[in-house]
Amino acid sequence: MAFLKLFLAFSALPPFFNLVGAAAFAHGHNAIARQSNSSAATQCDSSLCTWMHDTAEINTSTAVKAGNVRQSRQYVVQVAVAGTGKFFDSFVYESIPRNGNGNVMTPGDDPNSGTFNGADGDGISIEVDAQINMAWSQFEYSKDVDVKITRKDGQPTDVDVVIRPTSIKYDVKNADGATIIRVPSDPNGRQFSVEFANDLFTYRSDGHDYTTNGQGDIVGIEPTNALLVFASPFLSNDMIPPLDDGNTKTMTPGPINPQDIGVSPILYFPPGVYYVDTKPLGTAHLKLDPSTYWIHLAPGAYIKGAIEYTTGNQDFYATGHGVISGEIYVYQANADQGYKAIKDDVASLRLFWHRSIKGGQTWHCTGPTITSAPFNTMDLKDGSSDREDISVQISDYKQVGSFFMQTDGPQMYTNGNIHDVFFHVNDDAIKIYHSGVSVSRATVWKVHNDPIIQMGWTPRNAKGVTIDTLNIIHTRYRRSETVVPSAIIGASPNYDGSDKIDSSMSIDLTLSNVRCEGPCPALFRITPLQNYQNLVVKGVSFLDGLIGGNIHTGDSMVGTTSDTPAGATNLKMGLQISDWTVKGEKVTMENAKTLGQLSVNDAYSGQWSIS
Repeated sequence: MAFLKLFLAFSALPPFFNLVGAAAFAHGHNAIARQSNSSAATQCDSSLCTWMHDTAEINTSTAVKAGNVRQSRQYVVQVAVAGTGKFFDSFVYESIPRNGNGNVMTPGDDPNSGTFNGADGDGISIEVDAQINMAWSQFEYSKDVDVKITRKDGQPTDVDVVIRPTSIKYDVKNADGATIIRVPSDPNGRQFSVEFANDLFTYRSDGHDYTTNGQGDIVGIEPTNALLVFASPFLSNDMIPPLDDGNTKTMTPGPINPQDIGVSPILYFPPGVYYVDTKPLGTAHLKLDPSTYWIHLAPGAYIKGAIEYTTGNQDFYATGHGVISGEIYVYQANADQGYKAIKDDVASLRLFWHRSIKGGQTWHCTGPTITSAPFNTMDLKDGSSDREDISVQISDYKQVGSFFMQTDGPQMYTNGNIHDVFFHVNDDAIKIYHSGVSVSRATVWKVHNDPIIQMGWTPRNAKGVTIDTLNIIHTRYRRSETVVPSAIIGASPNYDGSDKIDSSMSIDLTLSNVRCEGPCPALFRITPLQNYQNLVVKGVSFLDGLIGGNIHTGDSMVGTTSDTPAGATNLKMGLQISDWTVKGEKVTMENAKTLGQLSVNDAYSGQWSIS
């Protein structure tokens, strides 16, 4: 079993230890057990909480053992309260494309058999051979800290180091062969990528796929060995359930039989590695009893398996700074067909799922990290349908290792509040399908499938939607597309292939403070299916410019896509753009076609503006 070591003295608590600190301490106390590596030292008190795993496995190409957790091949991370110089170990996780399972159709297939035959592939092409991987380290903190990063390959750390988003500045220094980053205390936490100039991979495209011969246009530049740092605030009292009363079942690390998870209202996962125990792995998930409404993950809890709620509770929860991993599943794992790679919009597995949601229910999610999703990460369904009368409250949510296609960000339901989130996605990151949604302080690392913001697939009514402070730190669209738009703001044509439009519906969205770093795709790829009464886009910066050349992924299209239905030109296009810059130069009505690479259907003349 994987446990962790507690380095915490009750007598060391400061006299000013208040309720927030007490909640943090109680959370940490329940979270940190022993770890067997005597050379590692962790810390957990009201200022800083780090953890390690004793069943870590460094493995760059194959699936790790069921009870193990993949450890970074490249990085060591340590954290100290700022200025103390006393560093503590913080585990560095790693995700790899296909999780070492191969490009397979059925769980248990030989990883080298290549049995998956989906016409569109699984979204992974050159990444495996290029040794692309994504590592991350997380800790809890309440004071300024110093994060020390050492590279295992012996490469120097005093090369150019970029911390993304670059809009958030950090003090960085090099000492003793390590990079040290001062991270200020922040009640919202910090989520950032640390990138070394001598560890970058350049994605080139021939207009259809990535190339490996050095030819083609540059469409993305990313680290080969990505490293993300998630500095999380301690959970508030209302996000920590009672962990030691009769309503809570405490799980034991190791194998989990889906039939043995019980009927307790609260499931608590202490630190350690858990896996849904089937032969082969990846042929079951955790379907909770209707009485279970709260899943709580201690720091250092790592669950290999998806979670399905069946509760009718008005409020239900997933909280804590643990990890939910889909690494045991094949791409598109279909829960109704033996978890095989058979796409089904209803039955393909989500890591967080509810298939019998009722009106008035709200999902609260604070803290978890999601890795290696096999399909969409979260859906709350009523049978096969979405509802307009459910909601979400999501914060400090991190999504990593989304190399498979169709790994969307979480669904954002009516009046949902989503803030301080990190999305590594290979599909839509932010879905504008419902009214009243508020998204703030979102960081996106985008792969190649679908836009960052999706508003399409069917005519929609979505009013009063706001997105503020969107940092796009990487994109790598491999081709120019409009059905699955290669753009920041996209609206796909009808999912059913029809030409239906609905002039009685409209989308009302305000998007503010958008920064795109590196080679950037189009700002817009919109196939109108309903009115856009107020599409307000303000404060957009393409720091390094738009992609040009022969690929044309930087070209914006509003009502000029080949899929634009007949009659769409009769819809309203209330598009208002302000303060849009490309490499620091302001886009205007006069230079929109050249500098902004923007094409808007002439039928909307007089309805849209740039200022």
